[in-house]
Amino acid sequence: MLEFQQAYEFPCSLSIKAIGDDYDDYLQFVMDTVLDIIGTIEEAEVTSRKSAGNKYLAVTVPFIAETREQLESVYEAINQDQRTRFVI
Repeated sequence: MLEFQQAYEFPCSLSIKAIGDDYDDYLQFVMDTVLDIIGTIEEAEVTSRKSAGNKYLAVTVPFIAETREQLESVYEAINQDQRTRFVI
């Protein structure tokens, strides 16, 4: 289980940034994963940026985490995908 060094008071507003190989609609995967766990996201607030060589995509999804377990579940689910390189 992941342990977060910074103390959060839940519920809290957070953003997760996932960086992964840009194929098979990585953006949609990240959004769907957060949505499945959190229950709601503001799609208009989701941002993405391709790397200089267009190999990687960074996706930032803001959301409200109700519990630490929810937050940990988001990190773990995104990290399970083989395209994911980093989650911060």
